[in-house]
Amino acid sequence: MKILFNRKPKEEPYGGGNQFLNELVDYLKIKNHNVVFDLQDDIDILFVMDPRADNISNVSINDMIKYRYSSPKTKILHRVNECDARKNTNFIDEILLQTMNVSDSVVFISKWLQDYFRSSGFNKNSSVIYNGCNLQLFNPEKDKNINKKIKLVTHHWSDNWMKGFDIYTEIDKYLNNANNFEFTYIGRYNSSYSPKNTNIISPLYGKKLGDELKKYDVYVTASRFEPCGMHHIEAAASGLPVLYHRDSGGINECAKKHGEEFYNFKSFLINLNTISNNIKAYRSRIDYNQLSIENVCQDFENILNRMHNK
Repeated sequence: MKILFNRKPKEEPYGGGNQFLNELVDYLKIKNHNVVFDLQDDIDILFVMDPRADNISNVSINDMIKYRYSSPKTKILHRVNECDARKNTNFIDEILLQTMNVSDSVVFISKWLQDYFRSSGFNKNSSVIYNGCNLQLFNPEKDKNINKKIKLVTHHWSDNWMKGFDIYTEIDKYLNNANNFEFTYIGRYNSSYSPKNTNIISPLYGKKLGDELKKYDVYVTASRFEPCGMHHIEAAASGLPVLYHRDSGGINECAKKHGEEFYNFKSFLINLNTISNNIKAYRSRIDYNQLSIENVCQDFENILNRMHNK
């Protein structure tokens, strides 16, 4: 098959969608599919990563619709990984719904996101495929010794406040007068976030990020209304139980087996203590097969093949 992706992969710290794109493109090339990033003759599938044209790709959904009009056998697949609730915006839902309605196949990255758009009027058949990561880059330290002082960590590419900076601020303030754990933040952060007791590490990517994550004991994500996210998947693949916010959207679906939810700072402290006292038990519940990008890529290839053969 000849498949166009309307975003170009970036080999640097960037975001969950980019990590997925890198892995799927490599997988499809190994499977002898022809992957392109610009409109040209004889494309079988137009794969929408983002319907908007920007500096990463100049192929918008409008460009794709025009192409399909002149080449009716070409199909459009839309992987939906965004919504207005995630960043407290008010424009992206409408664009995504319009794109879904002209797509031949729609894949959501969580059931939460699928339900979110169904409540907004989307009523076509669709699938759910969760994110995954490269288990050669993200994997647990075998026979790991838990640190006497719990090492807590999070990491984000986006610096949007909705990523959980209210809770990360409260953690930092708590550590003014307590030392029962330490906290590390990896990645870009909001300009209003000015921690004094938090270890800050610049954005990391790939093996460097995987090697860093496995040094810690417990992972926290306070992100709200995430369509799915990649950060908590990379953390779990590195052997870390996950503390996640009750309003974290699709994260809940992936992390509930090997983590605990919280809804405010008090419940965060309670459940951090719960996990800290039972880390090995939580680690044993991590389903690494479920976290594998290999399985995600296979699922997408199956959908692409079905679309192509219709």
